[in-house]
This record gives sequence, C-alpha cells and structure tokens, in this order.
Amino acid sequence: MIQVSIALLISVVTLIAVSRYVKLHAFFSLLLAAVLFGVIMGKPFPEILTAMQSGFGLLLQQIGFLVAIGSCLGIVMEKTGAMASLGNKIVTAFGASRTVLAMSAIGVLVGIPVFCDSGFIILSRLIPALASSSATPAQLSLALSSGLYTTHTLVPPTPGPLAAAANLGLASHLGLAIVIGLVGSIPVAGVAYLLSRKFGLHITTTTPPVVSTETKSHSGILIFLPLLIPIVLIAMASLPALAPSLLLWNKFLSIIGNPAIALLIGLMLSFLLIRGKQKQEWPDWISDALKDAGIILLITGAGGAFGSVIKSCGIDLLLKDVLATSQAGGALFLSIAFALAAILKTAQGSSTSAIIITSSLLAPLTIAAGFASPFDLATLMLAIGGGAMTVSHANDSYFWVVSQFGGIAERDAYKSYTLITLAQGITALIVSIILYML
Repeated sequence: MIQVSIALLISVVTLIAVSRYVKLHAFFSLLLAAVLFGVIMGKPFPEILTAMQSGFGLLLQQIGFLVAIGSCLGIVMEKTGAMASLGNKIVTAFGASRTVLAMSAIGVLVGIPVFCDSGFIILSRLIPALASSSATPAQLSLALSSGLYTTHTLVPPTPGPLAAAANLGLASHLGLAIVIGLVGSIPVAGVAYLLSRKFGLHITTTTPPVVSTETKSHSGILIFLPLLIPIVLIAMASLPALAPSLLLWNKFLSIIGNPAIALLIGLMLSFLLIRGKQKQEWPDWISDALKDAGIILLITGAGGAFGSVIKSCGIDLLLKDVLATSQAGGALFLSIAFALAAILKTAQGSSTSAIIITSSLLAPLTIAAGFASPFDLATLMLAIGGGAMTVSHANDSYFWVVSQFGGIAERDAYKSYTLITLAQGITALIVSIILYML
C-alpha cells in the first residue's frame, strides 16, 4: 500500500512539475506520468504499454464522435454570430433592470457548447452597450465570465465534463450527467451572480477592445434550437425507462437520443444560421474545429491511458481500506476528488486538463469507494468539475481573457474574478455532497 501511495504521489507531482515548469504538453505529461507510475510499481514495460494502449483506445471509442461534433457545433454558433444574437435576446427578455442576471444566464447557456474563452471574447462586445446606472461594466463582465465558466466545467457536452462522464462510466447515462450538471450549475451560477454584483460595483474598467469579427444578426427561435434540441433529445432517450407507456417508442428515442446523433442534429440545425459570404467560409471553420478537437481527444486519451495503468496496479484496494475506516466515506471521496482537481487546476491552469486527469485517476477507484450507481457517479463528476474551477489565476488563459476583454485590471481581477471561482468551486462541492446524501 505504501508503494502504491508513493508511486501515485511521485507520478502526479511529476505531471504537475513538467507541465508547469518544463512546459511539456499535457498529452506527453500524462504519458510520462503513466509510465513512471507503472515503473515504480514494478510492472514490466510491455504490460505498462498494453494498459496504456487499452485505456487510450477505450476512451476515444466512447467520446471521439462527441468531442468532434460538439467542437464543430460550437464554432458554427460562434462564427455565424448566433451567440451574440442569442445574448441580445436574453438581455431583452430579462429587462433593462436585470442585465447582470441576464449576462449570467447568457453565460450559463452559451457555456454548454462553446469554450468559455471564445464565448467571452464574442459576447463581451455586448457589455459597453448594456452598462448603465443599474449595472457597471465590471459587474456585467464578471457575471458573463462566471456564467460561462460554470457550464464549461460542469455540463456535458463541453469536452471536460464529457471526458469525465466517459472516464467514470457514464457514457450510456449522459442524459443523467447533463441533468446533474445543470442542477449543480444553478446554485454555482447563483453564487457567482451575487458576488459579481458585489465585487463589480467598485471596480473601474477600461473600454474592452472591439473584436473585428463580421457576424450576421439572427432573429427567431432558430438560434436556440442548435443548443436546446441536442439536450432535449439526450434527455428523452431515458424516458422509456421512466414511463412504461412510451416503451413502443424506445427504439426510436434511443436512436435520436444517442448523444452523437443528438449533437449531429444540433450541428445540422446550426448550418441554417449560415448566411451570405459565410457559405464559402464555413468549411474552414469545420477544419479549425476538428483541429481543436484533435488536441482535446489526445489529452483525453492520454488521461485514459494513465487511469488504465493505475487500475492495473490495485490502487483500489488502498482506497477501500481508507474509506472503510471512515463514517463519511462518500463525502470523503467527493472531497478527495475536489481537492485533487483543485490542485491540478491551480498548478497547471487548464480546467479541462484537471477534469480529465482527475476523472482518469479516480475512475478505477469508484467501485471501492461505493460509487457504483450512475447517480453517484454523476455527483462525483460534479465534485471534480467544482475542483477544476478552483481557482482561476495568472496561469489560466481564461483569467487573462476576462481581464483584457473585460477591461479589468489584473489586481482587480484577482480580488474579484479569482475569488468568485473559489466560491463557485466550493459551492459545487457542497451541492455534490448534498445530492449524494439524498
């Protein structure tokens, strides 16, 4: 047991060190950590390599289509200007006196299919026009950034949560994972909204730079459909099991509710948003999206390789013994997951990497920890996502996006945005524990 603990500690510390100080890409850092863990445990190198290949391939098999299609959907929504149009509609619906709340809601919705970085860069153009006596630019920037950050780390099919769902065995229960992520997002975004109003009240901002991206204005419900339809279809796939009267529709619902098919339908709907010169540009958008998806998939697969090596070394026995002596084993395991993700996030900056790595490390241990049901695993995913929020600071590219495009000075960003991400993460952990206890 001591050997397992030492091997895990050395491999994780090495992973963090080479990522932060040597600037080694997360893909190679994870592979190095996997090999190092196996060597310390005394496994023959051929066995280590076999375990790595197995874990890598299995994970890509589960989420490869989803990440690729989801990335394409996000970039089409961004490039067509649908996100900006969607933001304007939500602000109008909430009313002029609730613009801070509206910006938070925009962030939560847009953060599901779109990376928070690009989402904030595009939507920050709304802020100067919306600022008023009832909402300062800083309040709007903080509300938007924290809303985007919420669903970016908690709700599939965003790549990080999606990879966590696959790692934890929730690929066939993705609808449940989405529901739990959305349930957790409500209090997390609520806390962020309240703190955004408080912290942003006394922050003076500079004028955010204008992003020179040509977009078209969209009207009607069409801009919502590419985001909402996939979520609805994935959720509907679980209805036959809940309502016996729908059993005749089981086969049909299982097809259109398959996450890959549902996202593909959303992507097809997003193509209806393409206008004018964009009809000649969209193939390049797809190429760029697939390049980004490739990087995500490589990191995710490497995380699966690391997890597979850990699983082959019996670390689950260690955790089983530890939790057996605790009267709050479930809450303890959720706290361990949160702490590990928070350490990785704070050390190397990427929420997506922190989610992937943590879920890969803990996946072999879930049974021993008593996390066998899909619901329990979904609460674990929520705790990991909360840890991956904690905290965003100078080594996180999104921190600088929020600071620069929100016109917030670095010192003020630390005092506001960084503290908000800490509160968001702790809230997600508390919600995960409450849901688990229920």
